[in-house]
Amino acid sequence: MPHMDSPCWMWTSAKTPQGYGYITIKRGKSKKAHRISYEIHCGPIPDGQQVLHRCDNPPCVNPEHFFLGTNLDNVRDKVSKGRSPSLKGELNPSAKITQGQANEIKYKYAQGEASQRALAREYKITQTAVWYIVNNEHWS
Repeated sequence: MPHMDSPCWMWTSAKTPQGYGYITIKRGKSKKAHRISYEIHCGPIPDGQQVLHRCDNPPCVNPEHFFLGTNLDNVRDKVSKGRSPSLKGELNPSAKITQGQANEIKYKYAQGEASQRALAREYKITQTAVWYIVNNEHWS
């Protein structure tokens, strides 16, 4: 069982844009520092498993702060802690239209019934939002 009263061990070398430490192994290949720490202190990481942080501190490499989980576990952990930056569609609290309306927009645009600008006016959203919808960037 992890000891969350233990301090984070902060990685002070190279970091990804998301703040995770990494080590360049050879010829541009790198490995995340928290995964290396897990392997050193806890053993091999099973296939299909990720090393997740209980402390939610990306540069932390303290193995007492880690637990294993699937990608789905990682997503659920992020959402439960309010760290999911890109909720799409109706899951996004800022959504101004429904999934059904997004489907209508995609259909009307694909059929040539309306321009992106006209659809934006009709649904009271920006033309940029329509572009994202028809290009499956925000609504799949």
